[in-house]
Amino acid sequence: MRAQTSIDFVVGASVFLLTVAFVAAFLPGTFEPFTADGTEDALVADRTADLLAEQLLAPPTDPGVVDADCAAAFFDAEGDGADGLACEYGTDAADLDAALGLDSRTGVNVTVEENSSVLATGGERLAAGPTPPDDRSVIVSRRVVLLDGEERDLYVRVW
Repeated sequence: MRAQTSIDFVVGASVFLLTVAFVAAFLPGTFEPFTADGTEDALVADRTADLLAEQLLAPPTDPGVVDADCAAAFFDAEGDGADGLACEYGTDAADLDAALGLDSRTGVNVTVEENSSVLATGGERLAAGPTPPDDRSVIVSRRVVLLDGEERDLYVRVW
């Protein structure tokens, strides 16, 4: 009888310890959606880069091939949208958050670069948004696009 009690104790203690280990391993994940760890910024940066490279700055028939006139009109930040051009956006960089469908609390910077230098086309510098902060984590999403027949880097920085 004593041996049976000893075995029951070991089995019970093992089940208890496995349950505690399971709860300790998986309980923090249940609170994860309520913590601010920046993963939503990565999604915003990635989706925004896709939106720009495949729809707003490029014709729908040629995703990734940036229309130079549409890019210049987008980055001019005059608030006149596509200004009569056949571009896929109604709002330009004058209201960058609205043009990209972002919340005003989201910091965003968009540039088209070559060798780490911001490009210009049609007399417009291809950069919009505030300078990313040095004291916060900044998520960067990059797309290689064609502009004037050359490969360029489209960067979207979100914080």
